[in-house]
Amino acid sequence: MVRSATPFGIKVVCLVWLLFALLNAIQVGRVVTATPLSGELLLPIGLITALTAAYAVVSVGLWRTRAWAWKAALGLVVIGGATALVQGVYGLPVGFLLLLVGIYLVVRRDAFAEEPIPTPEGRRR
Repeated sequence: MVRSATPFGIKVVCLVWLLFALLNAIQVGRVVTATPLSGELLLPIGLITALTAAYAVVSVGLWRTRAWAWKAALGLVVIGGATALVQGVYGLPVGFLLLLVGIYLVVRRDAFAEEPIPTPEGRRR
């Protein structure tokens, strides 16, 4: 199936996801290098590392307009929004950004169709 070019807004969302992955990786790196690792830190560091990988993988999938990436991105919006709410006032800007990203992804759902969408002329795009 031939896919059309990735819409500009989706590219922006990909860059936001990559920024989140980069910030998470920096956060993990600072914690690992600044403090001795204890059993209490292993679970949070593991979860943040998994989220970092998920943001990067979903970003690539969104860039390629894959249907699985759209679903995964909405899952990351929910997870990120929940963790932003837990952080209180400091998490509100991130939560608001994630809300905007989620709304945009729902509006642009057609870019991630698994099958070509027929045009009025009968050709497939």
